[in-house]
Amino acid sequence: MSDLEIRKIVEINAPVHVVFKALTDPEDLTQWFPDNGTFEAKVGGKMQFTFLAGRHDMDKDHHLNGEILELVPYKKLVYTFIPDDKYRPDGKSAPPTKVTWSLEEIGKNKTKVTLVHSGFTQEMAKHYKETSEGWNYFAARLIEYCKKKASLSV
Repeated sequence: MSDLEIRKIVEINAPVHVVFKALTDPEDLTQWFPDNGTFEAKVGGKMQFTFLAGRHDMDKDHHLNGEILELVPYKKLVYTFIPDDKYRPDGKSAPPTKVTWSLEEIGKNKTKVTLVHSGFTQEMAKHYKETSEGWNYFAARLIEYCKKKASLSV
C-alpha cells in the first residue's frame, strides 16, 4: 500500500517557461539536479539521471531511470523514478515511485511549483527520509538556478 508522499511547495522568482525548461531540458537539469542526465521531453520518453558521490554527500554514485508519463508544457510533468538495484536503503531494492511537478504562474515573473513524490510505503522509511532530504536540497538549487536564469534573460 502506498501511503506516504513527499510534498514540497515553493515559489520561484522566475517566469513559468524558465522553470519548465529547468525541469525538462537536459542542459538545464544538470545545472541544478543530476550531475549527468538524459531527458526525452515527451510522453513515453525516457530519462536517466546520475548523481556522483564526489559531488554529493553519498557513499557511491546513484543512477535513476524513469519514463515520462505526462507532460503538459508550462503546467505539469510526471515521471517514474526508478533507482538502480544497488540502492538499498531499507535492505532491498527500492521500488519505482512517481514524481509530479505542477507549475502555476502567480505573477509576471513568479511561479508556484508543487512537487509530489508518491508511491512510498511504511516499509520504505529510510528511502522516504533520504529522498525527502534530497528534495529539500534540490528544491533550493532549483529556486536559485531559475532565479539566476531569469535575471540573465531580463
